[in-house]
Amino acid sequence: VVSAPLPPQPVPHLIPPVKQKVNFFGCFDVGTITMGARVENTRVGKGETASIDFACKNQSRRGIDRVEATITEEVEWSAGGQNNRMKRKLASRTFRPDERWVKLSKEEMRSLKSSSKCPTSTFRNEEQSILEEIHRAIHEGENRVALDIASSSYQSYLGALIKVNHHLKIKVFTSGLCTHNPKVRVPLYIGTPSSVGGYQGTASTTEQSQYDNIPTVEAIPSAPYIPNAPYIATAMPEPSAPPAEWASAVTATPVIMTQSAAVVGGGKIYQAEGDNAHDNPNDNEEADGGSPLAVAEVVPSIPNLIQEIQLSVSSLSTVNRRLTQQTWKRAVFDPMTPNQYASVIRAVTIEFDQPDLAAALAPAVRGGNFTHEYVIAAIRAVSEWLRTPMIGKLLPSCTDLEEHSGKILSQLSDWERVCTQQNFRDALQRWS
Repeated sequence: VVSAPLPPQPVPHLIPPVKQKVNFFGCFDVGTITMGARVENTRVGKGETASIDFACKNQSRRGIDRVEATITEEVEWSAGGQNNRMKRKLASRTFRPDERWVKLSKEEMRSLKSSSKCPTSTFRNEEQSILEEIHRAIHEGENRVALDIASSSYQSYLGALIKVNHHLKIKVFTSGLCTHNPKVRVPLYIGTPSSVGGYQGTASTTEQSQYDNIPTVEAIPSAPYIPNAPYIATAMPEPSAPPAEWASAVTATPVIMTQSAAVVGGGKIYQAEGDNAHDNPNDNEEADGGSPLAVAEVVPSIPNLIQEIQLSVSSLSTVNRRLTQQTWKRAVFDPMTPNQYASVIRAVTIEFDQPDLAAALAPAVRGGNFTHEYVIAAIRAVSEWLRTPMIGKLLPSCTDLEEHSGKILSQLSDWERVCTQQNFRDALQRWS
């Protein structure tokens, strides 16, 4: 399975800080570890490098021995009632220790537990400062590792028979025996490097040559050659009489139609224009003469757009093509509601492409009057790990951001507000 070249635009992911309890022997609480990370691009080509930034705050009585980042590949197939699964490690690196990994003393731990039982504004401010500290460390790249995606890895694929999934796991290994080790997991999409399609990507020379030098193989006949033998006429068997119960069957008058007018299979997929025989009196004459029938144009509508996206190889190319057509602009994009906008985003089966498609649609909605309702509908429609990238792509198009930025912020978590502070500042400056 070989995908089309990946788009050059990165799809970053900021992993929200996860505060996880550290338990000793599974039941004794010895504190918490707050950890966060950033994946520079969750859409990576074979032969390219995935950059991971990590930061954490240890508020437990157990020190941190090491933190590992691992990219894993899982392949699963099922057919004919049988199935099999394979899992392998593609790359792994260890982060560098820093001062935030040090365990708390008994006095510090006792003070922390006391303040957490009756949280005051001071305690909440300290919690917020931890989030901001982790966010700053991640964005400044204080602790970064690079994981090389091997050219021998498979590409991500979700089919009916074969599924290939990739994910990144970051695991914190704490000191001591029988201690809980916190971890987070992020999906990745591995495909053909963008440089193969003419983009200026970062694919290695080896990976590029893998696609440039694909050998040409002559077709192999599916059956051995059999020389022509002389024709020998054989008598056909006499037809047998139909069963007696067929006598009561109702038969229809035979109808002969040309091959070009035949329809094989189920009903029509799209509602087509010009399917009324009375629209053009010459249509029947052309059909009777056996002339090829014109391909019916798809009627512009939200259901048809969603179905096109679901059946397309590239959802973004499909939407961009419709955005250039005035009939679709007037009938679909100009009157599109926030709920319809969210439905179109959810129709994209590859989650990594959802922010790009939402950003492409934004300037066309309501003739460019893209309001905060659409931003809220979009972040509600996607997975949690895509909310911050979605906001970063949509805020520049939000026309009423100055008046209603508070309504968007009310939909975000504390971490998401920290992560999107700069996005809001840049967008507000653009509209001011």
